[in-house]
Amino acid sequence: MMKVRAHTTILARCKLTRAGYQRMFQIRRSLSWLYNQALEQRKTAWESDKKNVSYFDQCRRLTLLRREDPQGLGAIALGPQRGMLKRLDEAFQAFFSRLKAGQDPGYPRFKPLSRCVTIDVTQLGPRMVRKQGQRYVIRIRGFPRIECFPSRELPGGHRLKSLRLTLRGRRWEASLAYAVQKQALPSCTRAVGVDLGVRKRMTLSNGAVHAGHRRDWREIRRLKRKVSRCKRGSKNRRKAMARLARFWRRESVRERNACHRATTGIIRKHGLVAVERLRVANMTRSARGTKEEPGKNVAQKAGLNREILSQNWSLLRNQLQYKAAWAGREYVEVDPKFTSRDCHRCGARNDPGQSETYECRACGLVTDRDVNAAINVLAAGVLAAGASTWAAGPCVAPEPYT
Repeated sequence: MMKVRAHTTILARCKLTRAGYQRMFQIRRSLSWLYNQALEQRKTAWESDKKNVSYFDQCRRLTLLRREDPQGLGAIALGPQRGMLKRLDEAFQAFFSRLKAGQDPGYPRFKPLSRCVTIDVTQLGPRMVRKQGQRYVIRIRGFPRIECFPSRELPGGHRLKSLRLTLRGRRWEASLAYAVQKQALPSCTRAVGVDLGVRKRMTLSNGAVHAGHRRDWREIRRLKRKVSRCKRGSKNRRKAMARLARFWRRESVRERNACHRATTGIIRKHGLVAVERLRVANMTRSARGTKEEPGKNVAQKAGLNREILSQNWSLLRNQLQYKAAWAGREYVEVDPKFTSRDCHRCGARNDPGQSETYECRACGLVTDRDVNAAINVLAAGVLAAGASTWAAGPCVAPEPYT
C-alpha cells in the first residue's frame, strides 16, 4: 500500500518552574530588542541609502552582536535568534507582496514585549526533545527546562522539522512539526459532496448533517464588560483580559478538535470529496460602505459575518485537503454558483428564498435545501474529477486513519 510523506504538527502544553517563567521573560525581552534593532537597521538603510538589507545580511550582523553580548544574546542559542530575524524577513516579504498587489501595504511595526509571544527555533538538534517517563523535555541552550505534555505520543524516529514556543495567556505551548510517512487508505469508489452553511456547518450529499457551532455570545459580552469596567493599566484589567483570552483559547481548541473529528470521518468513508469553493474573505466583507455612500443593514450583515466566521469554513477545507492527500483520496473544489437553486433531479432553477425546504416547480421534487445543494456539488465534483467510477454513499475503511 502506498505511503505518503507528510508533515504532522502536534501541540503540547508546557510546564515551567517559577524561575523558568522569569527566565522566559528575559528571553522574550532580548528577542524583542533584537527584532526592533533589525527592523531599525532595514528602515534606516532604505531611508538613507535606498539599500535593502536581506535576512542573510542580518544573520552576519547577528554574529557580531553575539560577541558584544547586548541584552544577553550570547547566552541564548542561535536558533531562536535566527527565528526572530526570519519572522521579520517574512513580514517584509508580505509587505512587498501587498505593495505589488495594490493593497494596503502595512509596513512592519516595532514589536513591544507584549507582542513578542512567539519563539521560532531553527537549527534543531536530534536530542532537543527527549522523552522522560510520561513527559517530554525540551532543552535549548540558554532556555530553562521545559516539560511538555502532548495529547499523543510524539513520532519517534522521525525528523523534527520545526519547533515553536507560544505564550498563550499565562502558559506556554509548544508546537512540534515532524516529517512522517502516512499510510494511504485502501481505495474507495464512494464519493460525497459537502455543502457549507451557517445553521448547519456541513451537509453531505448522503443526508448526514454536522450541526453548526453556536458561540456563547452572552458569556462573551459579560467578559468584555468586565474588561471595560476596569481602569486601564490596572491589575484587575489584566486579570479580566486574561479571563477573556482563556475563554477564546478554549473556544478555539474545542472548535479545532470538532473540525478534526468531522473531516477525519469524511476522509475515512469516501474516496472523492467535493467541496464548494467559497470566498470567505469576500463573503464577510463589511457592509458599512463609505461616508458618501453608506451601506444598508450594517448591523445585520455584521451579525451574519460573525456567524460565518464561527463555522471555520476555511479550516474545514484546509483539513479536508491535506488529509485527502495523506489518505490517497481525491479532493475537488467546485464553483458554488446556483448549487442551492438548481434541482438535482431535472436541473430546473428555482429560488428557495429563506426556506429550509427545496421545492421544484418543474418536477415536483421536495427535499432539504442543503441536501439538494450538496448533491449538486457532488455532481460538479465528479465531473471535475473526470471519472465515472464514483458512486454515492459511504464507504467504511477497514483500517483506522489518524
